[in-house]
Amino acid sequence: MNIYEHCPEVKTKHFLLRLIKDEDYQTLFDCYHDQQAVSLMNDDNCDFGFYVETKDQLKETIKYWKYFYDQKCFVRFSVVDLSTHQAIGTVEGFVGETGVLRIDLASPYETTSYITEILEFAKEHFLTFFGNRHMVTKAIDQATNRRKALESQGFTYMGDYRGFHDYYQITLKV
Repeated sequence: MNIYEHCPEVKTKHFLLRLIKDEDYQTLFDCYHDQQAVSLMNDDNCDFGFYVETKDQLKETIKYWKYFYDQKCFVRFSVVDLSTHQAIGTVEGFVGETGVLRIDLASPYETTSYITEILEFAKEHFLTFFGNRHMVTKAIDQATNRRKALESQGFTYMGDYRGFHDYYQITLKV
């Protein structure tokens, strides 16, 4: 499967995960304009931080993510709440033996159960989608719900990854 030729849509209990769309900026603004939510996001090794002041800034960010999808660098999935049909965050993955999972969620969704649901999605699909045999993700000390979810899903704390701090890791089942 080549995720850069066809990006699948996957439903979980509460969410639809699909390739980000231009129009997602309307509801994703609540996520990326929220200082508390952004403080828990992983922008390590990114070209810029994720906090946006305006919807126009978020439109540009989405164009940037879509450009890099077209360049086959990474995939930004929108996380769409099935009950409201609104994008409430994003998840990023990319091809390689070790993938870095980025989970960006609006504050009301930063719960252990919702994060666990996203982790289950990644664990189930990232080997097929990206060839990831290992996955790492960041969870700072203040991200207590993320850390609980990670530990409940079998991730172990590894500390530093490529010079950045607060990473967890898991080996995906082949």
